[in-house]
Amino acid sequence: MKKVYWKIISGIALTLALQALPAASVQAQTFPDKPIKILVGVPAGAGPDVEARQFAAQLAVELGQPVVIENKPGFAQMLAIEALSKAPADGYTLALAQPSNMAANPRLFDRPIYNIDKDFAPISLLGEHPWVLYVNSNVPAKNLDEFIALAKSKPGKLTYASTGVGSLLQLGSEWFQTLTGTKLTHVPYGASGFQADLLAGNVDAVFFPLITMVDHVKSGKLRALAISSKQRSPLIPDVPTFAEAKYPEYDVRAWFGLMAPAGLPAPVLKRLNEASNKAVQTQAFREFFGKNGASPVGSTPNEFASYLKTQQTRWRAVITDANIKME
Repeated sequence: MKKVYWKIISGIALTLALQALPAASVQAQTFPDKPIKILVGVPAGAGPDVEARQFAAQLAVELGQPVVIENKPGFAQMLAIEALSKAPADGYTLALAQPSNMAANPRLFDRPIYNIDKDFAPISLLGEHPWVLYVNSNVPAKNLDEFIALAKSKPGKLTYASTGVGSLLQLGSEWFQTLTGTKLTHVPYGASGFQADLLAGNVDAVFFPLITMVDHVKSGKLRALAISSKQRSPLIPDVPTFAEAKYPEYDVRAWFGLMAPAGLPAPVLKRLNEASNKAVQTQAFREFFGKNGASPVGSTPNEFASYLKTQQTRWRAVITDANIKME
């Protein structure tokens, strides 16, 4: 009787599995047949949101379906990624991945709200912003060597700004101090913004991308000492790379990529990857990105996954060494 029972159950299970296969195959072949949503962990109009909208416009062309942005700010950009972890793995809900929500911030909390190693399927690394060390023009350092010497001569006297505890601005600054043997004092600004105080000389330095800063360098209000790119930027061609300044290890980038929930069907992943890589290489996106001093990338899912592992390992070490905690 038991044998008969199990034969019936096994037969039913096999039938259901076989019936599901054609549906999954059809879904993958017709993808996408409706609009796609990209979750972004910052408010509308913030830097990553603007870039996400530029990318979405190009992705929509490549996929032949609307691609809409849904802003879900909060909890250090992690609410958007948490929502992604709970979304169906069908390719219609994606999210913008950044150092904050996929490498750094999940390591800052004792009880992370998602598992960065198991809950997601990387699609593509889309672009990178090089990191620049800026100082107020009143700081008596004309180059990186002089800044490091000044910091060592006055431990804790020079200040640096960030957007908050655990932000990439703080983590990048902490790593710089470890590499150079310096001690700077952290001034977290949160959402209020640091630029006015930096320009006024109320805070001495900041590590930040080129966005919104180039004009201040050209006007002489700020001095850029080094940039973390492989080559000098045409926007500030006189500024050496960190490698030229004898610190090649310092290669912090403000990157962003596209992420899906774990379990995404392979054909859908392939379609999204190919479309994403074409989108970031379009002339419109390259021109937009270039004006901000950034570089479009594009990668395979495996390359992006490997990149994420490297980033997660790096920031885990920085967070541990600097004893940074959010709770």
